[in-house]
Amino acid sequence: MSGERAIETKEREGLRRRPKARRSPEAATAWGFVLPLVVAELAFVAAPLALGAWYSLFRVDYFELTEFRGLGNYWTVLTSTMVQQSLVATLLFSAFSLLFTVSLGMALALRLEADTRTNTWMRAIVLVPYVISMLVGSLLLRWIYSRDAGLSGMLLGPFGLADFSLLADPATAMAALVSNAVWRDSAFAMIVLLAGLKAIPGQLYAAARVDGAGPWMRFTRITLPLLRVPILIAVVRLLIHFVNVLTFALVLTGGGPNNATQTTGLAMYRLGFVDFRIGEANALALLVFVFNLLLIGANLALFRRGRSLSP
Repeated sequence: MSGERAIETKEREGLRRRPKARRSPEAATAWGFVLPLVVAELAFVAAPLALGAWYSLFRVDYFELTEFRGLGNYWTVLTSTMVQQSLVATLLFSAFSLLFTVSLGMALALRLEADTRTNTWMRAIVLVPYVISMLVGSLLLRWIYSRDAGLSGMLLGPFGLADFSLLADPATAMAALVSNAVWRDSAFAMIVLLAGLKAIPGQLYAAARVDGAGPWMRFTRITLPLLRVPILIAVVRLLIHFVNVLTFALVLTGGGPNNATQTTGLAMYRLGFVDFRIGEANALALLVFVFNLLLIGANLALFRRGRSLSP
């Protein structure tokens, strides 16, 4: 027994004296790649966010803190008529844009699923609006919808509507704004849903045809259930994009007429860079940031639930 205890004692002493494992070259290389990104995130995301939260507590005149207001800027923003109108406009724009974008993306994915030469060219054509910048696309649509020099005036002229402007009426201006989003972002929905369609085994459709299932039955009983996760990914990505987008409203409609198309992103821009109410602009930005966090959390919960329910 004493011999066994001596051996155990020597083993413990050997473990204690064993030098610590050195970091492998691979770990050092990994940290070398990660650290610059962490520094960039801290410099360009965390630091501006903290500075914006600090500015939101003050009255700021040309980036000079003049008066401490605490939560006063938040109350001013929440009770502002302009901000309330922008929330309604953002809700309408996001809801209709999401509905039509995902629907058109689904139709395009189903139509262009087959790997033929024609479909390959059609996919490339559909991707063109998504590849070009939002600024260029919005300027193009602004020219098309222009009453004086655009295509809409030329097309409506023979019907006696040459003086009608799509961007001058609140209802048609919102429709034009939604069309801008659908025209550009339906390609993203098509890509995500097309990838989901490619992952569905063809044997399922063959078996359904043998059982006498028609196109609608195959779509509702096979395609939609197996596309639950890709649809959720497209919805999450597009919803966050539509809630925060600025370029569409700024370039195409300028928020008009009568603030009918002024989204929260455009309201932040005007508060900060037109009216120079920096404190209130930062307060609104922080509120939108918190809303985005809640939106992302809800969508992640739905994503986990969708994956658990996937067949």
